[in-house]
This record gives sequence, C-alpha cells and structure tokens, in this order.
Amino acid sequence: MGREQILRALSELSSLGMRHVSLDGGEPLLHRHVDEVTSFLVQRQVRVYMNTNGILVPRKLATVRLLSKVKISLDGPAACHDAVRGEGAWRKAVVGALAARDAGVPVELTCVVGRHNVDHIDELLAFADHARFSVVFQPARTSLFVGVEHPATGTQLDGAEMRRVFRRLEAAKLRGCRAVGNRWSSLRHFRDFPRDVEPPCAAGWINATLDPEGNLFHCGQVSRAGRPPNVVALGARAAFDALVRGACSQCWCARVVEENYAWGGQVHRMLPPLGVAEPAARRPRRLKVVA
Repeated sequence: MGREQILRALSELSSLGMRHVSLDGGEPLLHRHVDEVTSFLVQRQVRVYMNTNGILVPRKLATVRLLSKVKISLDGPAACHDAVRGEGAWRKAVVGALAARDAGVPVELTCVVGRHNVDHIDELLAFADHARFSVVFQPARTSLFVGVEHPATGTQLDGAEMRRVFRRLEAAKLRGCRAVGNRWSSLRHFRDFPRDVEPPCAAGWINATLDPEGNLFHCGQVSRAGRPPNVVALGARAAFDALVRGACSQCWCARVVEENYAWGGQVHRMLPPLGVAEPAARRPRRLKVVA
C-alpha cells in the first residue's frame, strides 16, 4: 500500500472503533512512513505499540516517544543473542531498550524459548532483573504461521522440555522475580504445549491483522495462503465483516493468549494455580499502629 492507502485504511479502521495498534515487521522503524503513521494514529487517540529489534530506537526517539509501549526481542545474554542475530546485535538492542525507557516509554522484552537459548534463561532473567526490565517468554515453533512448516527451523524443543522451562519460569515468578513478565494465564496455558488447547478466541471479533498489501486476517498467526479480504479493494468495514471467526487451538503467542483469556472472562485462568499463593515478600507490609 502507498501512503494514501495506508492512512485511508487506518482512518476507516479507527472509525470502526480501533483503539490499539501493534506495529510489526520486519522492522517497522525502517518503514518510510512510520513517523507519519504513528502520529496519525496517536492524534486519533489510538494506543500504538511497536515490535522492534531496538537498533534504530536512539535515532527515532521523536516517533518512539509517541508509543504506548516498545517491545524488543532478546534471546538471552550477549553471546546467545548475537549467535542468532549477528555480532553486536545484543548491545544495540539493549541500548535501544534503555533509550526508550529513558524517554519515558514502557519497554517489554520478548524471549522466544528454544534450543538456541534453553540453557541461558536464568542468565537472561538475572540481566533483566538487574536492569529493571520484564521479559515475556513464549515457545519457539516451527513457523510463525499455524499449519505452515519451515524447513530451516530446528529450534523448537519437544513438549516435555518446553514444559520444564515454563515450570521454572512459574517458580521464578512465585519467588517474586519481577523479570518474568508473563501473566498467569499464559504460563498456565503453556503447560499444555504443544497439545491443542482452545482458549476463548478474539480473532476476527475484536482483533485483526493488516498486512502491507492491505490484506486483512483474523489472526496474525494463521497461514497467509488463499484470498483474504482486502481493505483497499473492499474498504475496512466490508473486509472486517468478511473475516473468519474461529479458533485454531494452537495459540502460543503469550500476549495473544493473555488477551484471549481476559476477553473470554476466564478469570480462573488468570490467577496463580489453585493452592499456590504469591510469596509473602510480594505482599504489602502491614502497618503497626501505635495508639
């Protein structure tokens, strides 16, 4: 889509009640219209989150300051992260995270757990705790898209290994480790990985994903094959009305899982497991009143 098509689509979606946007990529800060798009949305009182590798954050602070949240991927400590993303990538990501935080923008780190970093999770937690960041963890899969196999991907742990990692993260959260950014709904959901689990699904009801060509999908993790409704050809309302509305039972993106359980009102899945309380150290101290 060109500039006018992008702004028209966003304006139409805003008129339908859009209140929250996550700008994704690729790298959104490389997009030639990212400054204008972000400002356009904020002026319409739309909260804008951004998923970025962090590298360009220090150079794009005017736009970053408009964001409601910056989300930056971190695979582990420096050597682990750089082995996946290139030499110096960890330092640039952390510099970007610190620059955003110093600009007053909330920062959330994201870690995809797989064979490449399973032995470095504790180191990442220690770094995040020291730097006062939270990390949202989620399982590595064979592909971003449900039902699509990526032949070059060998990072996914088997189910038992993955569940052991998330049990450790549960234990860390219970100990009061503020670096674990997952809510209980995603931690409890990931206990079943990779077995089919069907949470309430907001896809196509209140959530949608718009790709660069104007194709609208009910979920960002479904296959991009077929002929999805297109906002340029149909307009945003008709495209949204034509979306599929159904669950796939393969929801492994932490924040999507958490939003789905909240949308479905399943409060019991949003609390610590039955019989497990938050540690005493996290509870507010009682004041001793002396008459």
